Formats: sequence, structure tokens, C-alpha cells
Amino acid sequence: MSKEKQITFRKRISLLRTALIIAGFAGIIHFAHRECCRISDKPFYYKDIKGPLSASSGQEEFQATAYCVTGITKSGAATAPGRVASDPKVIPLGSLIYVDSPLMGGIYQVLDTGELIKGKIIDIFIPNYDMCKEFGRRMVKVKVLRYGFLGYPPSKGKEDNSR
Repeated sequence: MSKEKQITFRKRISLLRTALIIAGFAGIIHFAHRECCRISDKPFYYKDIKGPLSASSGQEEFQATAYCVTGITKSGAATAPGRVASDPKVIPLGSLIYVDSPLMGGIYQVLDTGELIKGKIIDIFIPNYDMCKEFGRRMVKVKVLRYGFLGYPPSKGKEDNSR
């Protein structure tokens, strides 16, 4: 082969390699997005959690409702499964809680508040409207695993600034 044909052949191979790499990345992104969408449509169950999280010590009775309105939460994060709304005076934003319920039990993070959420009420995000209606309003047991983003409960008295 002449030198000119070799250069043309190498350019074609280089273009083909680039096209294959781009197609590979596009395929990965497509399948990853499809998998995420498929997972987000599934109900968010954690029925199989066993061990210290399901122990009744430290749990309190709360009323639980469900919501499916998508958007941005009070903390600035997007609504998604695994996120709940609560009264920040009872459970502060950023807290991790364990909800003991036969339908939507599991570990959730408090990232939202609501106008109608006052006192011992939590509002669980469920992406499916029919499942929200099925969930309705029910009593659940809630255990706070971590208070707020800092990890400790709010102080009841004056703060100690002597450090």
C-alpha cells in the first residue's frame, strides 16, 4: 500500500474507534437512565430489614400520610423515594428515621416540611398516586436514628458556649 492509502486507512480506523466509543457511552447512559426510571416506579419497601432497627425501644407513635407531588423540598433536594416531610420542631430537617409500618416501613431522611404537618405527623413521598391513596392516613412507629444534619438532638436549655 502506498503511504497516502495508509494515512487514509488510519483516519478511517480512528473515526470508527471514536464513533464506537461515543456509541458505547450513549448505550451506558441509556441503560442506566432506564434502570433508574424503572426502579423509581417501584414501591419503596424495606420489609426485610431485621435487627436493631426493628426493635420497639425508642419508637414513638406518629400519624403518617403519603404525597406524590414532585418538586424541590424545603432542604433544597428533589423529592424522591426515601424522603419524608415532618414538623421541624419535632424531627429536624436532615434527620434519619426508621418507620415501622407494614406497607411503607424502612429508613427515611427528613428533607421536607409541610404547611399541614404539625406535631407528630410525617408525610412519606411515594411516586405513585394510586399507592398514595392506598396508603391513606395511618398510625406508624417512628424511631429517630440521627437528629438533623449534625447528628445530635436539639438542646432543651441554654447552649453551653464555654468551649
